[in-house]
Amino acid sequence: QAILESVNGLKALSVGRVIVVNNRQHLNALGVILQVSNDAVNRTFTALIICEKGNEEVDQKGEDSTALPHLYNTALFVPEGPCSHTVQKLKLQEIFAITVKTLKVIPERIIDNYNKRLQPRFRDDPPGQAISTATQELLRLAEANPGGMATLDPVNDLQLKSVDVVEGSMRLRVLQDSLRDFNCIHSPTFAEQFARIKERMSVQEELDRLLFLVSDQSLTLLPEYHQRIKVLQSLQYIDSSGAVQLKGRVASQISSHELLLTELLFENVLSPLAPEESAALLSCLVFTQNTQTEPHITSTLKEGIDRVLSVAQRIGQLQRDCGIPQTAEEFVGQFKFGLTEVVYCWARGMPFAEIAFLTDVQEGTVVRCIQRLDEVLKEVRSAARIVGDSVLGSKMERASLAIRRDIVFTASLYTH
Repeated sequence: QAILESVNGLKALSVGRVIVVNNRQHLNALGVILQVSNDAVNRTFTALIICEKGNEEVDQKGEDSTALPHLYNTALFVPEGPCSHTVQKLKLQEIFAITVKTLKVIPERIIDNYNKRLQPRFRDDPPGQAISTATQELLRLAEANPGGMATLDPVNDLQLKSVDVVEGSMRLRVLQDSLRDFNCIHSPTFAEQFARIKERMSVQEELDRLLFLVSDQSLTLLPEYHQRIKVLQSLQYIDSSGAVQLKGRVASQISSHELLLTELLFENVLSPLAPEESAALLSCLVFTQNTQTEPHITSTLKEGIDRVLSVAQRIGQLQRDCGIPQTAEEFVGQFKFGLTEVVYCWARGMPFAEIAFLTDVQEGTVVRCIQRLDEVLKEVRSAARIVGDSVLGSKMERASLAIRRDIVFTASLYTH
């Protein structure tokens, strides 16, 4: 593959180059290149190939000989009866070897004469002189080299100097030499036996692939995984052995922004706040838009916002120090307090019609944020029970009850 995809390899596959072809129709048959397509992605090579008389057309139902390797069989094809020819477009994988030989051919004459004789009225015409000459020369080469022809060396002839190609070429030569000592390749049932072995090998390869997919080595995000483990250890969510600690158990009850919310709980940021103030402060976890409206809030709530930003800054900086590619400012910037006043007033009983005048945020967005906030409050209540803070749990329950009212939590008309 390295040879066929290299620049020098493609240069060698030019008009007149003698090649060995292996595909559905041909097994180690000599051919000569007549044309090379300009398509660099799906490059094809038009070649004149020798074959048995009567075997000029491809049998689409025939056995695909490329399913078996031919390293054990380098003997060139020599027709048992009269020699014939065919012109085919070959893909790279159908070219088994690039020989050192080239022939002088007239591609246009060969292709034109071959296409002409495909027409019914010219089918019985004899081949043109250009085709006959090329066919006889390929047959002569096959008969003179029954064990196989010399091929272009990837290192010495094609100047492929990469370590992988040089080592692969040496290994290929050693394996080819060792095959001569294998008696099994001469068995008449070798192809059948090898097919069974190949089937078992394909099962093992699939098993190896699946085992790799479930292994740590297959994780493309493995470096980030280790970075986040380091963050959790620094915050004492897990110990050095990976065992989950109390803070880790609390965080596991929270579905989003678990680090910030857990730190707020353990630093008692919510303790001084009233239920409606707690709900208003936690709205920063569910609201993601920037707003132009400046919220009017209590001094206690302002202190709470400052503490949230301070905790977020500390977490963001710690993550940055552990290698996570997100700045502390980016981490802090995701928490928006634009609905703080709206949620506070809603929790205190203000009608929704009046709420709409407090912000430039659309009513639908406000409804969705309050609904999501209710889920956050339930998660905080569960987390509070884990740490044994019944007061905070009760406060979260009251905050949830305060916002669960009116149009925001009325079932949709479409559900009735």
